Amino acid sequence: MDPLLDEKIVLTLSQIFPEYFREVLEVDARREAFGPSKNEGICYESCTCVEFTGEINGKLFIAMDGYTKLKLLPRIAKSFQIDPTTKTTSSSVIMEFNNQIVAQLSGEMHTGGFDMEIHPPENLSNKMIPVDFSKYRQYILIYFLKAVKEKSYLGRIYLILLMQKF
Repeated sequence: MDPLLDEKIVLTLSQIFPEYFREVLEVDARREAFGPSKNEGICYESCTCVEFTGEINGKLFIAMDGYTKLKLLPRIAKSFQIDPTTKTTSSSVIMEFNNQIVAQLSGEMHTGGFDMEIHPPENLSNKMIPVDFSKYRQYILIYFLKAVKEKSYLGRIYLILLMQKF
């Protein structure tokens, strides 16, 4: 992989993520920060990892704190037409939602001529995940979330992209 390809993926992710949040959840996702990162580990209250392989190899972590998860969960359940009063596992609902975001990324990259297969999401909430910088380059995107209709603060969400080095 080369850093230019990484930049294309970061830009594509920067485009599809806010659009997806607005269309599906009616939430404004405004990017606050992005760029390369050297965090030696990843640990959040709510964290899902979706690995992708093919011509492009890497992992996308979608992470948030408990407050943001509690605010987004009813909106995500509604988007899947799940009754929030039924007994469902919140982590599986969030994992599937995050899987759909990565599927959007995969579709965009496939349209751009790159073969990319996504793997099932993995719940890594409250776990410390070390980052091996000899194998990966790391990028972080931080989004401020605000409900469109209610104009209320919903928290921050963090996208951590690990791109495999060759």
